[in-house]
Amino acid sequence: MPRLAQLAAAVLLGALLAPGREAAQEPPPPADDAALSALVAAAGDRAANDGADTVVVMRRTVVTVEESGLAWFDNHEVVKCLSEKGAAALARIRLDYDPASNAITVDRFRVIQADGTLRDLPREPVDLPQPQGGIYWGARMLQLPVPRLAPGDAVEIRTTMKGFLIAYLDGEPPTPAADDESRFIPPMRGHFYDVVTFHQDGAPVRLRHYTVRTPRDKPIQFEVHNGEVRSYVTVEGDHHVYRFWRQDVPAYTREDRASLSASDVAPKVVLATVPDWPAKSRWFCEVNAGQFDADDAIRAKVAEITRGLSTDDDRIAAIVHWAADEIRYSGITMGKGEGYTLHPGPMIFRDRSGVCKDKAGMAITMLRAAGYTVHPAMTMAGARVERVPADQFNHCVAAVLREDGSWQLIDPTWVVLSPETWSSREGQQHYVIGTPEGEDLMLTPRFRAEDNALRVRATSRIEADGDLAGTLVITASGAAEQQLRRDLAQGLPARERQAWFEELVARIAPGAEVEPVRVRYADLRDWARPLRLEIRYRIPGFALVGSDGAIRFAPPTARHLLAGPRLAPHLALPDEDALDQGLLLWVPRRTDMQETIALPRGYAVTHLPADRTIDNPTAALTVRAEARGGTLRFTHALTVKERIVEPSAWPGLREAVRASLDLPQDLVV
Repeated sequence: MPRLAQLAAAVLLGALLAPGREAAQEPPPPADDAALSALVAAAGDRAANDGADTVVVMRRTVVTVEESGLAWFDNHEVVKCLSEKGAAALARIRLDYDPASNAITVDRFRVIQADGTLRDLPREPVDLPQPQGGIYWGARMLQLPVPRLAPGDAVEIRTTMKGFLIAYLDGEPPTPAADDESRFIPPMRGHFYDVVTFHQDGAPVRLRHYTVRTPRDKPIQFEVHNGEVRSYVTVEGDHHVYRFWRQDVPAYTREDRASLSASDVAPKVVLATVPDWPAKSRWFCEVNAGQFDADDAIRAKVAEITRGLSTDDDRIAAIVHWAADEIRYSGITMGKGEGYTLHPGPMIFRDRSGVCKDKAGMAITMLRAAGYTVHPAMTMAGARVERVPADQFNHCVAAVLREDGSWQLIDPTWVVLSPETWSSREGQQHYVIGTPEGEDLMLTPRFRAEDNALRVRATSRIEADGDLAGTLVITASGAAEQQLRRDLAQGLPARERQAWFEELVARIAPGAEVEPVRVRYADLRDWARPLRLEIRYRIPGFALVGSDGAIRFAPPTARHLLAGPRLAPHLALPDEDALDQGLLLWVPRRTDMQETIALPRGYAVTHLPADRTIDNPTAALTVRAEARGGTLRFTHALTVKERIVEPSAWPGLREAVRASLDLPQDLVV
């Protein structure tokens, strides 16, 4: 159950929870090495941990927050090896850090052997750059080698971290001078936040314990999500002390690539000293003040790309798409506060490079030059943002204030090769706009399945010898259109696109032939022209011709010709009766296929695929087959109604998808 604790609650709980009540149930830290070895032994073997290769015996964190907001994190962790595979996983300990906002020292590092023997290990880590791609902001990692472990052995490590872990836009600031202590103070000076998780990917956790001490004038508000976490609050001298713990947390495993983010499933506590989201909104506006002043070159470009456009919608779209298409996505260190400040518009205009916040900042600068009121916004793509105003963002967008007082969200990062200015993959997504007045946490509207549609219109002719020749016309909208454009325009050089079309037609039957001159499409990078793909093909020996002359075949569009994990993730979900976790499909979507097949002269249909209708709150399927004269008409529409499918809704989605995938088994005769 969500809990909100503020100053009054802290004082009240501190008075009510006398020693010997709730506090007595709190697992104490091990008193000595013998107690620590006993904890390792009590964690059990692989059979006692659901077959896991490692188990987290304990992970304890004590955080002390100073007046400035600077925090000290004392971390104590013990991980036990349960198998040879676990030994390989623990061959090195990796500690990620950001030299611009935190520093880590290793205070203790040793092996606790199965017989209770403790062996100290060298505490001098190797300092290396983290693997990076697309964004190169100087993140680093410490690596500590571990001697080969035997099942039953454990690794103990104690570290102290000074500083903060930045969450703004999934980034890290650049490295300042080594003696600049101000880099350890969080950008929202005087405040503290954290998102504490109680799970471990792939390993059960016997105990996760978290304590935070804050000055009495910095009360924390917190919420517990995704399950129970024990907690209590006390007042100790000049500090509030908040304690949270959970025992025996199962290993977290992703059931599928479409699984929800772990932060939406696994137990967590979200806490912050920031009073509310409007305060965060005002700070985000202030920290980026002065970044969006246009120069003459930008004003000239705005005039050029909006020339002849008469409506606000057209002018806004032209500017958004210029920023989307002309600013390449590549992040390098460009200045102070790399993770949370937007760079000056003239810098991005000159360099033509940046990450999401730079694309958004470019659009803001140009839109302001065109006379619009626009502000930056923080959002979280792919997961919830909880109501406690801790930083829970990984993406930057912008918001245009329209004449009627409403906000129009724009995202130059996600609408490359799309007619949209706000991606339909970003429906039902939390965001906070940075304004001088301060805005609350908001949620984007949901999209309809019809907004993200794949449409196939097919005509074909089948001959008495079983040969088939036909034409496919493919159109799309929303996320489906963008993905098709990206698959073809970004994913493949022009000389390789023929193979893409051949693979598509090969899903109908082996031996499909597509002639290059038989494929037609307009400029895939021209987002203003609707997408239309036309493919002419032939398949020798497509149908089964019996000795009695009867022809048997599945209608070509009975199969899903347009599949893939991004275009149709619902077609590749696990075939399970029930799911423990929800699924994130990003958008509601619809596939609509209509086909007309001309039959050989003198033939009549003696068996049609059965009509089918499924309609539930999560998905819908309609199948219709009709024969008139020498023509067969076949329609097949599959609709997924939700972007997030909860476990309770899984049977409805599974029923519709399975019935759709089984359609090729019901043949025309």
